Amino acid sequence: MRIGSLTLGIAAVVLVVAALEAQISVPTTLPPATRAGGNITTTAPQGPLPRHANGRPDLTGLWLRRGGTGNIAQGLAKGETMPLLPATLKRMQALQAKEDPQTNCLPLAVPRGNPYPFRFVETPTHLFIINESMHGYRQVFMDGRKHPPADELVATWHGHSIGWWEKDTLVIDTVGFNDKTWFDNYGHLHSDKLHVIERITRKDLGNLDMEFTIDDPGAYSRTFKLNFNAQLMQNQELMEYMCEENNQDADHIEGLAAPGLEALKAKPGN
Repeated sequence: MRIGSLTLGIAAVVLVVAALEAQISVPTTLPPATRAGGNITTTAPQGPLPRHANGRPDLTGLWLRRGGTGNIAQGLAKGETMPLLPATLKRMQALQAKEDPQTNCLPLAVPRGNPYPFRFVETPTHLFIINESMHGYRQVFMDGRKHPPADELVATWHGHSIGWWEKDTLVIDTVGFNDKTWFDNYGHLHSDKLHVIERITRKDLGNLDMEFTIDDPGAYSRTFKLNFNAQLMQNQELMEYMCEENNQDADHIEGLAAPGLEALKAKPGN
C-alpha cells in the first residue's frame, strides 16, 4: 500500500510540474534593454525626433549613458589629454579606490556618468534630472533667473544650475560646487571653482548627445570639452537603488584609484 501511494504521489507532482511548464513562456531573444546591476545595457531605437506641441524636442524617457564611467578622458577629442595641474595630479596619484565618493554612497556630480539610467522631468519653470543611482536628482531652473552672486552661493554636491534652450539644444550652466566629488572611477578631481556648461541635444528617437565644457582653474590648466552619448531605454522605469543599506563595498576595495598614474608627470602648459 505504501508503494502504491508513493507512486500516485510522484505521478501527481509530475502532472503539476508539466502544467506549470505549459504556462511559462520563456523568450527566445533578449529584450532591447537588459538589467543586471552595473551591467545595464540598451539598444537605441530608431525613429524621428519627438517634439512637444511648442516645437521643442521632447526629452521624455529613460536614458542610459555609459561612456566615461571609468575615465572621463574617454570623452576628449582624439589626441587630447586631461590638462591636470601639478597639484591635482599629485593628489590623484595618492587616491585609494575605496575613497571614491560613489563607493561610500555619496552623490555623483556632473559630468560624472554611471551605468544606471536617468530621467528628465520637465515643468514650465524647472527641469529635474532624476538618477536611479544613489536616488539622486538635480534641479535646473528654467525660469530665466541668474546664478546668485558668488558671495551668496552655497557650495553643494550638485551645484546651482540654470538652463535655457538654444534652438534644439538644452543648455545647462552650473556653478557653486563643493570639491568633494570625483569625475569618474579613475579619480579625476575638481575644485570648488568648477564651472560646467552642458549642451544636451536629442538627435532622434533613441540618441541623446551630451557635451560638457569644464572650466576649473583650481584643478586644470585650461578649459576642456567632453562628449558622450546616451541611449533611450524604451518601456523601462527607474528602479529602487539603496546604496546606504548594508553597504560593505568600501571595506573590500583595495589599491589605487588610478594604478600607473604615479609614474606620470604633469606637462607644463598642458
